Amino acid sequence: MTPRNLRSRISVAVHVLRTGELPGEGQVEVEATSGPEPLGRERSSLVDRPGTATLLPSLGYFGGIAANHLAVPVSGTVGAVRLFLPSDEPGQIDLRGIELYRRGRRVDPTKAGARVEQSSDTTKDDRSPFALGGIRTAKEIGPWWSVSFEAPVAVDEVRVFNRLDGFGHRNRRLTVGVADGAGRHGAVVTVDSDRVVRRTLDLVERLTGIRVPESDLDAVASAATARRRVVAALAARAQEGLLTTDPVEERLLVSLVPLEPVEQDLDDDDWALLGHVLAAERHRLPSTATSIRTFHLQLRTRARLERLTDEVNRAGAVLGSPVAILSRHGIVDQSGLRQESARYLDTIERASALLGGLGYPTMLAYGTLLGAVRERDFLAHDDDVDLMVPLEVPDRAAAEPVLEKLRSDLREAGWKVSRPNSYTNFHLHDPSTGLHVDVFPLFVDGERLTLHMEGMKLRTIPASVVMPPTPLEFKGRDLLGPADPEAFLAERYGDGWSVADPYYDWPWRLDG
Repeated sequence: MTPRNLRSRISVAVHVLRTGELPGEGQVEVEATSGPEPLGRERSSLVDRPGTATLLPSLGYFGGIAANHLAVPVSGTVGAVRLFLPSDEPGQIDLRGIELYRRGRRVDPTKAGARVEQSSDTTKDDRSPFALGGIRTAKEIGPWWSVSFEAPVAVDEVRVFNRLDGFGHRNRRLTVGVADGAGRHGAVVTVDSDRVVRRTLDLVERLTGIRVPESDLDAVASAATARRRVVAALAARAQEGLLTTDPVEERLLVSLVPLEPVEQDLDDDDWALLGHVLAAERHRLPSTATSIRTFHLQLRTRARLERLTDEVNRAGAVLGSPVAILSRHGIVDQSGLRQESARYLDTIERASALLGGLGYPTMLAYGTLLGAVRERDFLAHDDDVDLMVPLEVPDRAAAEPVLEKLRSDLREAGWKVSRPNSYTNFHLHDPSTGLHVDVFPLFVDGERLTLHMEGMKLRTIPASVVMPPTPLEFKGRDLLGPADPEAFLAERYGDGWSVADPYYDWPWRLDG
């Protein structure tokens, strides 16, 4: 195939992925035999039956973390990807982003000349959607987002990451369409399609022996009866061991449980099934903090959070997983930092030496500093190490090129750097210990200093609270802390910082 014909095919693919229609005569030049069929959603008639939302209240669910996301297998090369909701319905695409993979390794699509278009853009910053910086349209009829590549990208999987919280339900009618490098349609996946409904019913029958006929979807009453039977059987079966090792099947099981408050509250079987799914995530990927934030609309009180933690530990005991605790990041190993304190301290020292050698004195920060000052140990409910480094810049805009060079220098030194969110912090992974620290930059501008504080909002405080860094002994290691550690902790956590509260600064509002 000539380069000219290849470009023509990709042009057709982009047009079809963007509009859902073939180009008219003269719009795009293309070989007569190469035109793709019009792109559309997978057939989704079952979702409209009266009982479907009762049997599968969270149909279309997928998460936004490494252990739980929407994976779309592809083959060969990718020329374009389109994400869209039904064209005749109001909706909003609201995702963390997408990633491309080949043989388990992430591929950087920006090197292939990525061109992004969308129906509208309401993201709050210019972070890349390929670095989980967000994909967000306005609320509108038929929202869509697409990316096309000047040079086709060789990948075998497209991963789509939902919002981390319960508002990911906005994407439960999402379709992902992929065109290959030759302009032909590849995978089309609709998360609430008839195929997904039938696969869920088949999975239920395989695990429980209960066959739910599609006719049960014709009435709310029959669907409600079927759901109660199925969830009870799954909860009982989970007491014997792992329901499935397949992450896709784990997601399908969650579709049976309402992730938003409904008139009928969660019963014991619902709690048990949710606990099992989260325990299964930890069993499959021990480093994960789980998808707990996905369920935040059902977890509005401390009692409900503690109930879910109990269920995760009950299920984890069956699976042979270590005891877990609840943290603001999710459900993690109990006292993981304390149990591995020597290795984490080694990592802190190594990271501090590396950053210090690059001109960035490194201080203990946030929860790590709180533990060092209040408890002379890591916090029992904490699950990561927080460090901070000063940058002589006035604001975030000025900091970005400095941070980009710093991250590049760290990579050249052999350390892995990753960005977990759209803020300025980054994870620094120690090649020797396999652990990571969370590094937060400070913007120092004369007598004022700006840094991430409550809710990760950037806030300005007196620079004298932090600068200059001061020696701080922590568990026998000579490290650095802010100039006035107690004043810093009062700025960050309030005057009650000396009293432990595992729910302080929780990522969502709790009603009790």
